[in-house]
Parts: sequence; C-alpha cells; structure tokens
Amino acid sequence: MKMQQTQKTVLSILCAGMLFTACKKEATSANEEELITTIKIVLSHPTTKAPIDSFIFKDADGIGGNAPSKFDTIRLQTNTSYLCNVYFLNESVSPADNITEEIKEEGADHQLYFTTTAATLNIDSLNTDANNLPLGLTSRWVTQAASNGTTTVTLKHKPGIKASGDLISKGETDIEIAFPTIIR
Repeated sequence: MKMQQTQKTVLSILCAGMLFTACKKEATSANEEELITTIKIVLSHPTTKAPIDSFIFKDADGIGGNAPSKFDTIRLQTNTSYLCNVYFLNESVSPADNITEEIKEEGADHQLYFTTTAATLNIDSLNTDANNLPLGLTSRWVTQAASNGTTTVTLKHKPGIKASGDLISKGETDIEIAFPTIIR
C-alpha cells in the first residue's frame, strides 16, 4: 500500500513537471523571432499622402545565405519633405506574412531606427507605441542639398527595456539594412 502511494506521488510530480515544461515552451515560442525577408519603404506626399515612390530590400531566405533578389537605392529630391511608412514582410510563406502588424501590436517592445550618412537628410519618427514612446513605422524625411550616402533601417526588439531617449545599442536587432541613398 505504501509502495502504491509512493508511485502515485512520483507519477503526480512527473506529470506536473511535464505540464510546467509544456507551458514554458509554449510561452517562449510565442515570441520567437520572425523571419523578415522584405523591407518596403514607401514615401508619400506629406500633405496629400499620395504615394511618390517605394524602395525594397528582398532576400527570400532572410539575411545570410543567398544574396538579396532586390536591393533598391533610395533616390530623393533635394529640398523635399516626405512621409515615410515602413513595412516588414515574410514572403517565404504563401500568403506573405505581414510582420508590420505584429510590430504595431507589440509596439512597446519594438523600435525602428534610421541612421543616415547622407549629410542632407533628416529623419524624425512620427508614430508612437501605447506608452507614447517612439515606434518609427511612420516618419518624416526632409532633404536639403544634393548628397550621397546610406540610410540604415534598424528594427530593434526591446521587451521590458524600451525607454524615452533609448539608444540604438539597447535590445536585440531583428533586422538591419543599409540602403544606398542618393539625393539629387
């Protein structure tokens, strides 16, 4: 009788351990890193919001592996303002998975950064997350004189560490692409 009770106790502990492990795996897999195969930058008129141009980076297997199949150069006019929307997609599946929606939903854990070496391009983030901190999926781009350089788009994952005045060095980089940029 005592042997049966011991076996039941051990069995209960094992079942509880498996249940705990299963829940733990499920919780961590919900935030697994998404495959981002495509970044689409859409520039629009700042007032009418009519699309002006779009620039795409596409790498079917994600960063690394095969070379990108499309890698546009951003071409801008001098002394011009643009409204910019950035979209992130996983086009390795059909239909394509719009990662942008997930970034919006988890805005408090993400931030998009733009850094440019084109001396006459200024970029300011416009949209914010639920905590009124910068998200960056929408931004304002303003050009001045002609110049060349790169515009780097960096998506950071910052769960629990995003704060006002955050540095790009904080958090994990989901994707980072340096687009060649020409202002003429």
